[in-house]
Amino acid sequence: MFLLNTFTTPQRSIETPFLHVYLVVTGTKVQGVKPKQKGLKFMSEVLNVFKDAKKHILAGVSYLIPVVVVGGICCGLGVAFGGTAPWEAPGTLGYFFFILGKYGLNLMPAVIAAYIGYSIADKVAIGPGLIIGQVAQDSGAGFLGGIAAGFFVGIIALLMKKVKVNKNFSALWSIIVIPTVISVIGAWLMQTTLGPIITAFTNWLTAFAEGLSTGSLILFAIIIGFFGSFDLGLFGNKALGAVPLAMLSTIDPATGLPVMIAQRLLLMVVTTSAIPPLVCCLARFLKPSVFTEDEKEAATAAGFLGLFAITEGAIPLALSDKIVYAGCIIGSIVGVVAVSLTGAGSIVNWGGLPNLAGNTNIFGTLIAWFIGIVAGALFITFFKKTKNDSKEVSADADKEAVVTQKGEEIDLDF
Repeated sequence: MFLLNTFTTPQRSIETPFLHVYLVVTGTKVQGVKPKQKGLKFMSEVLNVFKDAKKHILAGVSYLIPVVVVGGICCGLGVAFGGTAPWEAPGTLGYFFFILGKYGLNLMPAVIAAYIGYSIADKVAIGPGLIIGQVAQDSGAGFLGGIAAGFFVGIIALLMKKVKVNKNFSALWSIIVIPTVISVIGAWLMQTTLGPIITAFTNWLTAFAEGLSTGSLILFAIIIGFFGSFDLGLFGNKALGAVPLAMLSTIDPATGLPVMIAQRLLLMVVTTSAIPPLVCCLARFLKPSVFTEDEKEAATAAGFLGLFAITEGAIPLALSDKIVYAGCIIGSIVGVVAVSLTGAGSIVNWGGLPNLAGNTNIFGTLIAWFIGIVAGALFITFFKKTKNDSKEVSADADKEAVVTQKGEEIDLDF
């Protein structure tokens, strides 16, 4: 009681952050403070964040689109000018474009974290979001880690903003204390918890793929099509790609090239990186009425990125609508199965048009890709009925408000 009394006066109670937490946990009441009620209110606000999770993700995606488009286009130009390994030729135009694009794409976790946090808790979350999102990128948690970081930053910032502090300390609290505390704790959790979990999952996925039987190639293709596309070019795709890449070291004495099964598996894996953005692009043209103007622009850009297997072009659209996301996965599965039936293979570890340089059956591969793209786009056009959270502004929206009085009542007409 002595400790509590030191923080109270007859006129009002002064809450410090540590005292506030103590009161909420213990349920102690101090001169009008009702910690249980405040605790319930805080819990309600946290639940509301998850209830509006889609809205916050969409807000982050809206800021992410320019980063994805610029980064992806530059990567595509790098491959177009520098071949399938432009990063190995410093000083060339291909190298310049590719590295510039990678800088852009590597910013994705930071940008999505910052602006999911911004959507939840306003400007105070931007700094910690950028920092923890970059930690997610560097620690291996990647884009999914960036999304988790955004919600962590937003929720903690939202709760810390609710803590009452001395009026003279309020500016320092929001400018220094909140960003610093969130950044330190969030970065530590990302490095020690989330990063290792995703790394372990990647290792498990690689072992799982290596242990699969090749007796049923179609079943194998379905598995590759799903796991290679469910995260739209991130660790799932890379984990599966490790299998055929390891097999490429086995050379067929008759041809001097890697064994054919390695080439076929490699082509199946890289197919999953090219189809999703092309599915989004084709669906946008087949049924434009169900896409917003921003989504149309993003889908058109995704089509160009898909030609160079920059899967990230599909991420903004897939995140904004589960039907689009499902269409990307279905298109990839159908495309990979079709590729497996052609018998085609490739020694080029890259999807899209650059892959054709080392492809054993170019015509068959193009037909298989076309089948997968059409299948995914048709799925989207069939099941997607309305625009995603789009509210059209009426023609009367620009009219001024008119206030009229009828007796003692006031009417506000627009």
